[in-house]
Amino acid sequence: MESKYLTLFHGSPFLFDQFDLSGASDGTGIKFGFGIYLTEVEASAVHYSQPRNLALMPEHYLYTVEIPELTVDNHIVSALPVSPIIIKKVEQKLGISVPPNVMTKGKEFRKWLGTILTGAKKAGFAEEKVSAEFLNSIGVLYNVWPTAQTKPDGPKNIAVFDVSNICIVKREQIEIKKEKNKWVLVSRKDV
Repeated sequence: MESKYLTLFHGSPFLFDQFDLSGASDGTGIKFGFGIYLTEVEASAVHYSQPRNLALMPEHYLYTVEIPELTVDNHIVSALPVSPIIIKKVEQKLGISVPPNVMTKGKEFRKWLGTILTGAKKAGFAEEKVSAEFLNSIGVLYNVWPTAQTKPDGPKNIAVFDVSNICIVKREQIEIKKEKNKWVLVSRKDV
């Protein structure tokens, strides 16, 4: 069977040859979990090439990347129930039952898992990171959420837990400008 890939985008003020998780919370925080944030919407990647709350950066880059396709057992969706396959893997590895109330939304499941693994009372950065690492260790590669919460079946954003699952296929230096509180593309050139 042939492997299939998804084509996604990432915006950054930095030029690089390989993704690095050491700065995973720098641009947009970890609101949607730990990982490298990718999107199906090129315009979103362009917008996020300028980090929030910082002066305009001198350079901006748009990365076109590929990741292995989504399967029922390799991702969780923030606002949807967690796959029974994933629940079973977690229960087998941890030796405990997952509470039914955290199975209904990937976001709650992710946070619960992080607190169980660390002993913390509340999920923060460390818990999200540990949760992502644990999920990755059982074959769950991504956290997924819609680009617009009002359109759950629309384009997706994806947090990738392990950079080895990301292949850069194109890098472009882009020029951006602000229009109606959004950074938009003005020009682009391959680098």
